[in-house]
Amino acid sequence: MFSFRFLTSSLPVHYLFVAMLALGVVSSAQSQPLIKPDRHIQKSSDLPNPLKAEVIGIQDGDTIELKFLYTGKKAGHRMGKPVRIRFLHVNCPERGKPYYKVAKQFTSDKCFRKMVSIRHTGEFDKYGRLLGEVILPDGRVLNKELVKKGLAVHFKKYSSSTEYSNLEIQARKQKLGIWSQQGFFFGKL
Repeated sequence: MFSFRFLTSSLPVHYLFVAMLALGVVSSAQSQPLIKPDRHIQKSSDLPNPLKAEVIGIQDGDTIELKFLYTGKKAGHRMGKPVRIRFLHVNCPERGKPYYKVAKQFTSDKCFRKMVSIRHTGEFDKYGRLLGEVILPDGRVLNKELVKKGLAVHFKKYSSSTEYSNLEIQARKQKLGIWSQQGFFFGKL
């Protein structure tokens, strides 16, 4: 049986021990994915940015659910539920409004059951949704695609982005989506 004294006095065994320890750490790091799609989060600082996960639900045109779960003291009513993402800069039509179903279907077609990246602010809205931009597998930003197609407006109440404003102006000029409706009121979608 080896004693502590034997390990410290025997240089080759000591090096072997250190080498095995280092090898274990390296192989452990290589076998673990950087982000586990079913990981739990306790606070926004636990979130990688961008966050990568599979989309498992579509609530409407501008809200999706990811295969990440809320946990911890601040989770509140969202405890154990998937993380929801509220798309930054945009607002899609709400249930019962023109183009609601089209916007929801567009979002679903682009990202449901796919791995996406979320560039997020680290902040949650009053409904517990993480605020962010959805980057599709092909690199396009879903938030921008919705505005380009006229399926969302630039949400000026919460965003001062000139890029999103310009995308909305182009969609209006081309009378795409919601902008094809005469007299469309975009105040409260």
